[in-house]
Amino acid sequence: MLKSDLFVIRDYVIGWIIAIGLWVIVRTYGVELNTPADPQPHHALRMVLTFGPIAGVLFGITQIKVERYYYRRIPLWKLTILGFIQNTFIMSLMMVLAYNFFKHIVGFNREVSFFEFISNPSAILVFFYSLLVNFVLASLRQINLLLGQGNLRRFIRGDFYTPRVENRVFMFIDLKGSTTIAEKLGHISYSQFIQDCFFDLKVVQQHRAEVYQYVGDEVVLSWKSSSNFDYAHCIKAYWAFEDQLLKRKSYYANKYGIEPYFKAGLNEGDVTASEVGEIKKEIAYHGDTLNITARIQEMCNSVGKSLLASETFINKLKDKSLFQIQFECEETLRGKMEKVKVYSVNRK
Repeated sequence: MLKSDLFVIRDYVIGWIIAIGLWVIVRTYGVELNTPADPQPHHALRMVLTFGPIAGVLFGITQIKVERYYYRRIPLWKLTILGFIQNTFIMSLMMVLAYNFFKHIVGFNREVSFFEFISNPSAILVFFYSLLVNFVLASLRQINLLLGQGNLRRFIRGDFYTPRVENRVFMFIDLKGSTTIAEKLGHISYSQFIQDCFFDLKVVQQHRAEVYQYVGDEVVLSWKSSSNFDYAHCIKAYWAFEDQLLKRKSYYANKYGIEPYFKAGLNEGDVTASEVGEIKKEIAYHGDTLNITARIQEMCNSVGKSLLASETFINKLKDKSLFQIQFECEETLRGKMEKVKVYSVNRK
């Protein structure tokens, strides 16, 4: 299981603990329903701490599987039906657990069958409430994907209202021979080709990469730097993407008659992060760090290498012996006065 999957499950567990907690509060102190049991406050707390994590894990794993195997493969209406079926199955399991919880721990006021338990108005409301909760959590998940992992929380906190300086690594990844490929495939097939390539890019999550931007056939990855950050993740992320494309080489060859290859530039430094836009808001990074990264990536063709990095980035690597690092050139990049030393990075 990927680390990003654990984040999804964590968010779903927190969401369901909050949702069940709100339900218990309303049920206990607000709306009175005709139910065959009267749980005490300690029972209510136990319900929240038991059923919240269980529901969060089950619905979280379901969301991960849907994203991995069904998104972009089936239309929205089928996804909706699939979601309803999955919700019904999970809630049926939860109802079985809840019945046993009330029967053996809380205690019924009288003898109650399982059918009577699930046909109670309170149980029916719980089912529809679960649909609402799952819809909200899935929507928040999609917003988080649009903004980038963790940025929704930072948006809510207002971290970007005022521009702030962050130290980050950026990697610009660009498709090799994009003009020729676009002419060969045509607009629609080329767009599908790019879609497939960027779908395979998901493997970079294993190395903590955040997708900052998609720009045509180029994607910008980013990592938040820190004193204990392992900068080798950035190089390994590119190789993971390269390996994923190699695994699917026959797929691309059969469908498009082309095998995709990408080039990349790496750099590290301070940038200014801020929230921009009124009609459409997004988090933007500004600064020379990005400009230099873009120029380094452009040099890949001239030096005949797939992965280039600045001296600033190379100096951050803790164990350079893991890689084959070679000095390529020292040039004054377009728009810059100072010379930048550029290195190629290859597998050992």
